[in-house]
Amino acid sequence: MGTPNDARMASNWTTAAGALEGILHYLGMPLPRYAIMGLTGHAWHACLGRREDVVALPSGPVSLDWEAMVERYARTGVRWERFGGELPPGESTDEIRQAAVEWAIARLDAGRPLIGWDFHLHEFGVVFDYSRAEKAFYVDSVLREEVGPIAHWRDWPSEATRRIELFAPAEAFEPDPLETVIAALETAIAFLSGETGMDDEDVRGTAALEAWADALDGSTEVDRPGNAYNLAVLQAARLDGADFLASLAENIPELAEEIGAAERAIRDETKALAPLLTLFPFPTGGHGNVQNPGLREAAANALRKAAQHERTAQERLETVLAELRA
Repeated sequence: MGTPNDARMASNWTTAAGALEGILHYLGMPLPRYAIMGLTGHAWHACLGRREDVVALPSGPVSLDWEAMVERYARTGVRWERFGGELPPGESTDEIRQAAVEWAIARLDAGRPLIGWDFHLHEFGVVFDYSRAEKAFYVDSVLREEVGPIAHWRDWPSEATRRIELFAPAEAFEPDPLETVIAALETAIAFLSGETGMDDEDVRGTAALEAWADALDGSTEVDRPGNAYNLAVLQAARLDGADFLASLAENIPELAEEIGAAERAIRDETKALAPLLTLFPFPTGGHGNVQNPGLREAAANALRKAAQHERTAQERLETVLAELRA
């Protein structure tokens, strides 16, 4: 297995899942990306981040109930611990930062790399080492090649998020296959329906796609880089979701027809979304495209088509879930 220094991120627009995949590989328990995305629910997440009168902010893809992800990550065959939470405005971060650092060090010393949030940028990475002398963690993130691995404790958490999230692998175990599939489908339906229990004003699930379309159809300001980023994350996640359903259909042949119908609906969604990645490419966002009325209308129509396909997929998955529970 090596040491935590060997743990690295896997490529994924959903960086939490990329860090999770990298740590599972380090632990000698690798899973395909689509399995991780489908089991944890990341494949089905959508949230239209909003601040005042601006929508499609880059905060949407990471707006999740992270406490709930402990149980969802356990569907990969490893139990997880979490140290996390958001600090109220104006409250000093010193005490919780020090507690988080000591929590992390104890687990790194035990050979357990961490999934960590808000190092180098407002995304997840793999924390694989630390230095008390430098007062820093060593982190593998999507910016590591540009800025190096050092993430100083003094800069964490950032004032922009004031959130600490750390996840550490605990013991491996063998989850019950049927219970795991049922739980994964329950999460998929909850995410698609937007009924996630989150106590905020953000629109989630398929309704987020429809609200996004409404914003593009009107005069609402759409964040240019955030719009491009959200599209890239959404498309990649749904492609993994379709692959997860294909694998599920293969392993549950008696329900293959219904699962296959859900898979096709998700693939149709990705086809509807595909032109938008060219229209609003990451990271530039298509420059003036997001202000062009004709292109906004075309994007809105594509998002509504995508939403229709998602609703079809949700209906099929509800049928599958009812059969599995019977």
